[in-house]
Formats: sequence, C-alpha cells, structure tokens
Amino acid sequence: MNKGLNRSTINYIIDIATGAAFLLSVLSGILLLFLPSGSGFQGGRNIHFTASILGMDRWVIKDLHSISSIVMAAGVLGHFILHWNWIVCMTRKILNRKNRSEKTKCEIVI
Repeated sequence: MNKGLNRSTINYIIDIATGAAFLLSVLSGILLLFLPSGSGFQGGRNIHFTASILGMDRWVIKDLHSISSIVMAAGVLGHFILHWNWIVCMTRKILNRKNRSEKTKCEIVI
C-alpha cells in the first residue's frame, strides 16, 4: 500500500488549509473593521492608541489578516492547479455549443 500523499489527500489538505485561512481572514477583517485605528500621537490623548482586542494589538491582527489572505490565495491557486484538466475540459464543453449531441464527460481524476 502506498503510504505517500496521493492526489486526493493533497486536495483535502489544500481545501482544509484554504478554508481555515479564509475563516481567519474573515474574522481578522471583521476585527479590523470594528477595532479603532489607534493612529495619532503616541502616549497622548488618543485613548485608542493602545487599543487591543482578544489581547492582540491592531498591528498583530493586520499581519494575521495579511498572512492568512496570502495562504488562502496560495490554496486557491493550488486548487486550480489540481483541477486544471477538469477546468479545461468544462471550458471546451461550454464553448463548443455546436456539437450539443456529443456528450463530453469531464471527470476529476483524484
């Protein structure tokens, strides 16, 4: 039995990582939306300068948001690469409308 990573295992790992990165990106984006900006004079009268949420500063959340978005984009790219043959087959099938009687079967080979 093959103990290495097969195509379906790689697909599963990419999908899980992309989904987790998506959730992290969405949650950090929502936090950034509602967390005060904190811009202004350091230590002055700006009460939001040291604002944090869940024990994290705004800058940590921004970095988390950026990194999770990059991971999500890489996961989507990996997903496209794994399913490229199916995408090409479906595109040809959709664009080739004159031969409607011809049944082209596009399968994802995992």
